[in-house]
Amino acid sequence: MWYNGHPYWRSGPWVGQKFIGIPGMPTNVYLRGFSVQDEGDGTITLSSIVDPVWRLTYVLTSRGKYTEQNWDYEKQGWNYSLEVPSTDCDFYGKCGHFGRCDAQNSPICRIRNGSEVGKEDGFKKLETMKVPTFAEYWSYVPSSGSEQACKDECLKNCSCVAYSYYNGFGCMAWTGNLVDIQKFSEGGADLNIRLAYTEFGKNRNLKVIISVSVIGGATAIFICVFFSWKWMATHRERKLRSEETLSFKTRETAFDLNLPENAKEVKLEPLFRLQVLETATNNFDISKKLGQGGFGAVYRVTLLV
Repeated sequence: MWYNGHPYWRSGPWVGQKFIGIPGMPTNVYLRGFSVQDEGDGTITLSSIVDPVWRLTYVLTSRGKYTEQNWDYEKQGWNYSLEVPSTDCDFYGKCGHFGRCDAQNSPICRIRNGSEVGKEDGFKKLETMKVPTFAEYWSYVPSSGSEQACKDECLKNCSCVAYSYYNGFGCMAWTGNLVDIQKFSEGGADLNIRLAYTEFGKNRNLKVIISVSVIGGATAIFICVFFSWKWMATHRERKLRSEETLSFKTRETAFDLNLPENAKEVKLEPLFRLQVLETATNNFDISKKLGQGGFGAVYRVTLLV
């Protein structure tokens, strides 16, 4: 579709079964009678075999919407099976050169800068994509071949910036700016964008930096927590010791206050062993007992000098 002389919306390439730029389009469309014919003069004809049971209408509305409607015999009415553009990403070239549009993201555009290619280049695979405009069909890569053959041919061509291999159709490649790339939730095709070796190195270095940063941050947090716990435990132990010392000194002071002033002049009586006392009292004989006091019996002793 064109608007004021500029591309407005496109269906993506026809791969022999369907337009892969229309998400949700069944792969067996061609079995229903659809066919696409390149007339060779810039004109492409889309035709279908008339089936009286299958009724479809295609309408370009005044709002710039291209719609497909099919007749529902049970409801006796038309059902919309297609209406485009339906999202901002459907508008042609929404994200510019090398930009990828995803309506599920915010912001919807992601930009990859063009870079000079080299012999050690690689590819980044983008799945379920609306492939860029102006695809080149490389017929010399067999449609029954492999994706690896398509990849190898792209690597051999210094102008090739992306490729897409679709089973049953073959190899598509791009040698200019990548315009109108869109991410689908279903359908589409895998798009492999060529990246210089240095860009892969940057990605690997970024992963290493992120990993080291995460590990280093976790280690730093662990060390901080450990030393904080250690400091708190030491501080708590010192506090307990200080409280115990203060309590002991308080008790000692209270004891000192209860002593008489001449406590230092008090004469302490000598202590005797039990064997000495038994001998002196004749084994605590009753005849040696003088009386009974508050601290027990009092005996008369005979000290042997």
